[in-house]
Amino acid sequence: MDRRTRDVLIFVQVCYGLFPWLGKLAMVGFEPRAVLVWRLAAGTLVLGAAAVWRHGRRALPARADLLHLALLSLLGIVVNQLLFLEGLSRSTAVNAGLLMCIIPVVTVAAALLTKQERPTGRSQLGIVLAVAGVGWMFVGRGAGLSAGTALGDLLLTLNAVSYSLYLVAAKPLLRRLPRLVLGAWIFAIGLMTVPWFCRDVDWVPPDASATQWWALAGVLIFPTVLAYLLNIVVLARVAASTTAAFVMLQPLLASALGIGLLGERPEPSLLITAAAVLSGLWLVSARGVRAAASVD
Repeated sequence: MDRRTRDVLIFVQVCYGLFPWLGKLAMVGFEPRAVLVWRLAAGTLVLGAAAVWRHGRRALPARADLLHLALLSLLGIVVNQLLFLEGLSRSTAVNAGLLMCIIPVVTVAAALLTKQERPTGRSQLGIVLAVAGVGWMFVGRGAGLSAGTALGDLLLTLNAVSYSLYLVAAKPLLRRLPRLVLGAWIFAIGLMTVPWFCRDVDWVPPDASATQWWALAGVLIFPTVLAYLLNIVVLARVAASTTAAFVMLQPLLASALGIGLLGERPEPSLLITAAAVLSGLWLVSARGVRAAASVD
């Protein structure tokens, strides 16, 4: 891997790692569903324009693929982001950053169940460790969870499952569509669902402060637009297993921002969950395991 690619890969993880902190700040003034609508609109506009500019007429999918795209939009954008934002609003940036790391692990598990991947000792041990770590958050005494964050952490876990299923379900379609085109369409189809679940949402709340608007802008710029576009560039140059290994940077940044800027104070016993989840992530993304976030 050359230095430029490595730097871009690190920046992508920074973009995603900023999400819990920026999201917590934005949702002081915005409902979670309002943040989702803004993300759908920004993603549709920017990715749609980029897809047309880059691929021209290839940006139009075959009619036979529309139902598949609708399913992917629900799993990878609508349900996934609704669960994440609602979960984040009820949890902490530290917990959200940590639970984001289970996506590659759950993706490998789903790929094994659907026989898209061949099981290895590393991948199986990694899955067991990650599941045990998440389980400890919910059943372990003093596991860094208060009663006030339990529902939020459950929603964040379901968000990871939803996105992992999206990654596995997207594989067949990515053999026919460029990643950018698929991304643009799942955002666009997601935007079409707004009248069903966001009809009563105030997109422009009168009480939102300048700080909350800047935080929303950060959510749209970093984890929505830049991370997605740069991830496409990176995946064209390095193996998906390599990108999965770099995911470990996300909880470090999310935790630093949550503790340093939001004043969060996770209990020391949360380190047990962190050790198990990050060990599981390392095992499934280790050399020789096809992986994690791969939709190649």
